[in-house]
Amino acid sequence: MSITGQVGHVAFAVQSAFGTPNTTAGNYKPVKITGDSLVSANNMLVAEGEIGTGRDVTQAVPGGYSAAGAINGNLNARNAAVCLNGALGTITANVATGSVSSFDAFTPADSLPVFTVEKKVGTTGNQLLVTRYTDAMVNTLNISANAGALSTYSAGIVACGESNPGSALVSEPIAYPAAGDDLLVFHGGRIGLKDSTNADTVTYSYPTDADPTFQTLELAINNNVQADEYTIRPSRFLRSLTEGIRQIEINCTIVFDDYHKYQKFTYGSSAATSPGYSLYMGALNFTLANWQLVDADALTKLSPTGAPTLPQGVDFNIPKLAFSGLPVALTSGRIAVSTTARALKPATGNIMSGVVRPSGAGF
Repeated sequence: MSITGQVGHVAFAVQSAFGTPNTTAGNYKPVKITGDSLVSANNMLVAEGEIGTGRDVTQAVPGGYSAAGAINGNLNARNAAVCLNGALGTITANVATGSVSSFDAFTPADSLPVFTVEKKVGTTGNQLLVTRYTDAMVNTLNISANAGALSTYSAGIVACGESNPGSALVSEPIAYPAAGDDLLVFHGGRIGLKDSTNADTVTYSYPTDADPTFQTLELAINNNVQADEYTIRPSRFLRSLTEGIRQIEINCTIVFDDYHKYQKFTYGSSAATSPGYSLYMGALNFTLANWQLVDADALTKLSPTGAPTLPQGVDFNIPKLAFSGLPVALTSGRIAVSTTARALKPATGNIMSGVVRPSGAGF
């Protein structure tokens, strides 16, 4: 009898310190996934062929050990909150005040949180496998929205250790919170684009700043975590993980409908008529919600128009993006252009920020 992939869970808990696994069941936040490639690498050092032993290798000794891979799934508030906390580093809970609902805010930090990740496969009995990854970091996070499809996420994880505790800390069945479990799809979304102010205090005015030309948008965060700190003694396990340079980019497909956008993205401004030595710097706001967000409302509005009983969503603000250009090529039908943009740190404030509604969907 084989094991089905639909039974089990993946759950995250923040560690108090590197090297100290989190063993408190109530601290774990399970996330829904559609796929998982988080696996260990039990590397071997194969001995060199030695004269006098023949052509066949006779020895092998253990090499460095680590675990890495990704979890993939459809995007909801819970998944977004857990992964954003890991990818950016800072989470701040905001309570409801006046006309604003409760929400969690996420901003970049130089030091990333360290997780214990529990993965359970199968059911009780001989089909059950429980693995616990310790000293884990979220190295990459990709959040994608495609017109006509579910929004998805993929979080790349690296971990220093793995153990088999025999039984899971997280109880079954998992109680996914109704307040953070709705799927977030393209028709509940909105993209705002305007010139950068070189500060993270960007105010978007809708519908003026709304951009309806985006067909797809992917937010890609890469922390470039170094997972190579093996030392001579005391063990073959990673001594630590080290955050590298943080890179944030967007990859998008835009319906070409205005030559001014071509001038801005390719020449540096809508007034330019040929390439120069400036890049267009744009501020971008990207929102996904479980209702159709109207122009007059923000994600965190206390009582948004047309919202369900439990409004949920994610919102990203990137205040300074350098666009690589708009490579327009003729086709026989509608011209859809794929391009990229790189986030830069503004003169004041954060390179990006995120908001998840409701507060408490993550940690």
